[in-house]
Amino acid sequence: MQLTQYLALLFLATATLAKNILLTNDDSWISTNIRATYYKLKEAGHEVYLVAPVSQRSGWGGRFDVPTSPTLQTDGEFGYVKAGAPSWGHEDFDDHIWYFNGTPASAVAFALTYVFPVHFNLSEDFRPDLVVSGPNEGTNPGAFYTISGTMGATYNSVYRNIPAIAFSGSNGNNSLYTDFLDLNDTLEPSTIYAGLVTELVDTLFKSQGDNERALPLGVGYNVNFPPVGYQNETCISPKWTNTRFSGLAAAGADMYYNATSNSFVWTSSSWDALAACYNGDCSLPSENYVLAYGSCQTTVSAFSIDYDANTELSAQSNALFAPLFN
Repeated sequence: MQLTQYLALLFLATATLAKNILLTNDDSWISTNIRATYYKLKEAGHEVYLVAPVSQRSGWGGRFDVPTSPTLQTDGEFGYVKAGAPSWGHEDFDDHIWYFNGTPASAVAFALTYVFPVHFNLSEDFRPDLVVSGPNEGTNPGAFYTISGTMGATYNSVYRNIPAIAFSGSNGNNSLYTDFLDLNDTLEPSTIYAGLVTELVDTLFKSQGDNERALPLGVGYNVNFPPVGYQNETCISPKWTNTRFSGLAAAGADMYYNATSNSFVWTSSSWDALAACYNGDCSLPSENYVLAYGSCQTTVSAFSIDYDANTELSAQSNALFAPLFN
């Protein structure tokens, strides 16, 4: 094969892999994890649009907020954007990096209704090939699906017919990227996570046909990374592990009352309902179990936005209301 032919084939392969990715999160557009991931995905050849909340929105779930004013009433996260600035905008040095005074879920809609058609003059029908949410600073396993802003952006994308994957890391330190970003530091957790996100995303795109959806309609994924690098120097390349949301050790948000301080304390608890298995592969371990007891493992769980109970459960439960339906 001549060199020109080889280079042409190499260019074609790279162009085929290169996809349009919308990147968002709930830790704000200036967190270290999302900025590291932005650059790693671009390095892999993808067209990446980072659109995320101007302020920390962890724990806001799928809440859908829009700006109540064309200007910010308070400073954004870390004071990076000041009160009085526009409620949405982009970095002066890169118009692919945007902030929005809203939640993760509404940041996705903002990208679709403003960033793509208005700023970039793309077709109103334009949709990214994939939404990547995160990596969150802190894990989001199991029942935290319902309160996680990272997951809120993900399922809001999936029900808009856009394939989406939520990523969460164990480096929960709410960090400003200008203080911690170092893409050359192989032990920096944000750098490791960004590389892992890119590995999974590229594997997904390589597995699909040229004109196929990245994921089946209505399906998304939740991925949780263990402590890596400086958090655990024995864990640099965690094993990808297929998991499920529920199952043994699955947990949800809870609280307890401290009588001494007359205050409530946030905690997590497990209940029998979270261990029940009605759908999916019941042989898979729960995300919580792998993160708690596994050894350098990343959890990868599929979910569907068809929230209906399965046929057997529906029939069993509906029978209780039979007098009302007749």
